Order: sequence, then C-alpha cells, then structure tokens
Amino acid sequence: MTHDGLVEALRAIDGLVDVGQDPPIFHFRSKPFLHFHEGEDGVYADVRLGSGGFEPVPAATPDERLALLATVADHIDRIEGPRKPDRGRPRGRRR
Repeated sequence: MTHDGLVEALRAIDGLVDVGQDPPIFHFRSKPFLHFHEGEDGVYADVRLGSGGFEPVPAATPDERLALLATVADHIDRIEGPRKPDRGRPRGRRR
C-alpha cells in the first residue's frame, strides 16, 4: 500500500474527517486524531488511540501502512460500536 492509498483508505472510514487535505490531518468526533510526520526512520503517524496523547505509529513501508490502517479501523469500530442497519423507516418520534 502506498502512502496515497493509505490516505484514501483513511478518508473512506466512517467517522474520520480529513480537515487538512495537504497534508492530511484527520479528526474523529471533532477532535484531532491522526496526522503524519517525516522522521529519521521515514514517515510515521501520530495517532490518538487512547484517552491520552498521540502515539507514534510507523507508516514508512507498505506493511506498516496496512497495519496502521487496520489499527485505526479497529479502534474506530470499537469506539463506535455496531450500528443498526437503516431499514428505510422515517426517523423521528413515534405517535
């Protein structure tokens, strides 16, 4: 997976919003969640996976990018929980 492919896959995750575009900066639930840096060992992402601060996650190789994507997707699924399918019913109060 390329870096551009990773960014596109992150943009496709429900709940993540890219507020930066170039460079991409992702928010989750209206709070900073993920952004990228270039370090001595290559590209890495700072990701807020817990209630604390950002954690650096390597994203320099295709395997690291796939692992980052899986970690982010799993984290958001765990936080958001299962969603009920939309059954085509109108939303609102019942009478």
